[in-house]
Amino acid sequence: MFGSKYLLLELDKHEAELYHLPDLVPYLSSDQKKLNKEGFNWELSVKAMKSLVKEEDCDEYKLYKLFVRKWGLYSELTSAINEQRLTEAEKTIDKILSIDLLDPSAYLNLGYVFRLQKEYYRSEQAYLKGLDIVVYRTPFLSGLAKTYEELGKFDDAIYTWNRVAEESDDSEAISKLIDHKVYCGDMESIKQQKINEQARLNLEPGINFETLMRKEFQKSYNDVEALTKLGTRLVHHKLTELAVKVFERVYQLSQVQVTTI
Repeated sequence: MFGSKYLLLELDKHEAELYHLPDLVPYLSSDQKKLNKEGFNWELSVKAMKSLVKEEDCDEYKLYKLFVRKWGLYSELTSAINEQRLTEAEKTIDKILSIDLLDPSAYLNLGYVFRLQKEYYRSEQAYLKGLDIVVYRTPFLSGLAKTYEELGKFDDAIYTWNRVAEESDDSEAISKLIDHKVYCGDMESIKQQKINEQARLNLEPGINFETLMRKEFQKSYNDVEALTKLGTRLVHHKLTELAVKVFERVYQLSQVQVTTI
């Protein structure tokens, strides 16, 4: 265990989730004066993680060990994105995911990098993968909404911005909804508007039906049985492109099940 050599500091729960860390991270007791004077410093916490893992390499410290291995890559990624070296940024994200496939920050950055490169379908998929593994969804939903806007899928963008506004006090979501002329003044209005919009989508054919099916795809993203039924329905309605995406996901989930067995 930690003993007197280490302090345990509590991270913001959203930050901890984003970097796939426990809520508590170590700090060397010898660095307490710096902590008191300068506040939390990631470099010093990483130093403590390295020391801790070196003393006892056990499952309890697995996430610390992964974070230490990813730490330098995070810095490389930040520099690559800031300097618009996007191909290099993508390769760095791949390295992070090769270390930790469940790192939400990697999928968030991947969605952003693909969006900058105008690879909007790949951006959408990256954000959706991130949404699969997080509880705090706001940054992923915001990125996804912007991707839908770039794709011209404004119904999907509005729906996603609504979700952001419902789950947080994100000012950008309110601004976007005003731009789309669907903001009604408060959160309860947004919630009711979503209900009304959903009812309309359930009744109207054409593009609105396709939008509804895309939402069903997101909702059933990890359910093989539901996705199979949805894919069959899409084929019946001649929504071939979306049906292909659905059945690709069914295949991915089936491969995961086979690997697990």
